[in-house]
Order: sequence, then C-alpha cells, then structure tokens
Amino acid sequence: MAPRHNLLAHLGRAIAIAAVLTYAPAPAQTPHPAPAGESQREREQLERIVFRAFPEADAYRGIHRDVTQSQRLKIEQRLPFKVHFTELGRHRLLVAFRGRRPVGLVYCRTEEAEWGLTKVAWHLTLDQRVVGFKFLRGRNRHIKSLERSKMATDLGGTDSLQVAKLLAAHDKKDHKRRDKSLVSIERTTLRSAAKALAILETVWADQIETLSDQANGFDLFPTAVRFTRRTTTWPLKQEGHEQDVHVKVLYAYDSDNMFLGCVVWTTGDDGVEQNSLRWAIDRNMYILATQPTENRRDVSLRKACSQLKGRKLSAPPTPDKPLSALAAMLGTLVADLEKGRRR
Repeated sequence: MAPRHNLLAHLGRAIAIAAVLTYAPAPAQTPHPAPAGESQREREQLERIVFRAFPEADAYRGIHRDVTQSQRLKIEQRLPFKVHFTELGRHRLLVAFRGRRPVGLVYCRTEEAEWGLTKVAWHLTLDQRVVGFKFLRGRNRHIKSLERSKMATDLGGTDSLQVAKLLAAHDKKDHKRRDKSLVSIERTTLRSAAKALAILETVWADQIETLSDQANGFDLFPTAVRFTRRTTTWPLKQEGHEQDVHVKVLYAYDSDNMFLGCVVWTTGDDGVEQNSLRWAIDRNMYILATQPTENRRDVSLRKACSQLKGRKLSAPPTPDKPLSALAAMLGTLVADLEKGRRR
C-alpha cells in the first residue's frame, strides 16, 4: 500500500448560475507544514483518527477556514443553544482520500464539559451525515462507553435536522434516576454534533460540494483526470405546468481531454413536492442510470427512473415515460453547456 500522508489536491470553487468550475485532482504529494503549535504527537494522532475512521483511505489533507462574522451569525441562528464567541474562530477540516477520490471527512471539536475540556473527532460523510465519533481527550468516566452506546448508534447516518431532534428529545427526557455525569456528557456530545454540522454546512459548503461531486465523478468515471462543473436554471413546460429546474452537470475527461460522460443533478418542483434526481450519462449521451438523490419510497418515481435506462438523452418525450420531457430538455442543455454555450 502507498504511504499515507497529506494530499495536496487542486480543488476549485463553484461560481454563480450558468458558471463553470474545472478542477484536476492531483496525486498525493509531500505533506504541507502543520499549523503552528501542533506537535508531532498531535499530528500522528490526527493520522490515526483519519485512517481508523476511513480504513480505505491512503491519504488526507486539511482545509483551514476562518469563520466570518456573517457565518457566525448564521451558525448561531441555526443552533437552539448559545455558542461561546471563542468556539467560532479558525477551523480545520480533514478530508480522507483513497487515491484521488475523497472518501470522508473528519472534524475535531473541543468542548467545555463537566470535568474540563473534552475533544471529540466527528467522522462524517461527504453529504454531511454522521458516521461516528471518537473522544480524543476528556476526564468523564463515561466517554469510552458512550462511543459504543445506543446514542452513538442513533447518531449514525443523521444529518443536522435529525441531530437537532435527538438533542431536543434528550433535553425533554426525564433523567432524574440516571447518572448525572453520563447525562452531562451525552448532552455535550449531542451539542457537539449539532455545532459540527452547522459549522460544516455554513463554512465549508462550497468545498464539500466540490469534494462530493469529485467522488461521484470518480465512481462513474475512474479513469478521469479532469472534471468541469456547470450549473444553470431552466424552465420546463409539461402538461400545462411550468417549473424552474436547477441543473448541475459534472463533465469528466480523460488524459487526452476526451469526453468520458457526465453526472447530472436536477432539482425541480413537480407541483406537489420537490424532486431531486441524479443522472449518469455516457460519452454518447445515453442514460446509464437515473435515481432519486434521497432514499425515497416513491414507487412511481423509481419506476419512472428505471424506464429511462438505455434511452438517448435527447430522444423525443413520450406520454408513457413521465420523466422523458425532462430528459429531452437535458439532451440539448447538457450538450450546450459542455460546449460552453450559455442558456
């Protein structure tokens, strides 16, 4: 296995509507210097944290950000409890990679707890859901058992809204007959999860989106060396109903700059609820797969998605295929955006 070290990957940022993002993920390079004040022991501990959280990873890199005043206000508004001023300063997000593909995130937080400062490492997916957590420092006697508790299981797979519900339920629960020290560290941990997700979604949203897109691109096109992302909003008229569809396209290219295919995300309101779909398109613009981006049990939507497999993206819409009108619109739009023409 290749040596594990920090990855200096070139990542771009999304621009505005109908804008373009191009980035070419770089191979692993020499680790960049650690932040001032960080000891060799602390760096080695971070490496252990990353690779235990994501065993498939062989490299990682850190992304540093300062929380701006406007971001601070947004974070404070999202949380149902007060946050101390010193908690929202400079932050570092660790990104685990396998080769050039991002596989997960690690974010460490230091919390004020009953028995002094407690440090928690949060393991997160690229769509910002909790994988798990690990206490790195703390004097509470329950921290090790809490990592394997029912609460830890309940936190697995949760997003920010679900964490907020777990915290609210914990606050409402009658804890009179429970160990006060355990209740205290449970609350501290749930609040830490809420803060971690609020900070990620506010401070690193653009870079995490880029990382997630890159992972999706490599899953479908593992030989890609460059990706270009374009976004736009386009009106779709269907059966007397008009809706604005937000479209994001990730184009994949090989080392000879040949087009390999693309991943498309569409989000639109069908008049009843919002539907978000992911489309996999090959180099000849045939649909490889279409699926909802969320785990939805809508049988009719999943059936409509399955009907599109193998269909030419630009084929004329037909009444028996509900999503064919959207596919036909994408047939023209995706080709135009790839050529750099604005819609």
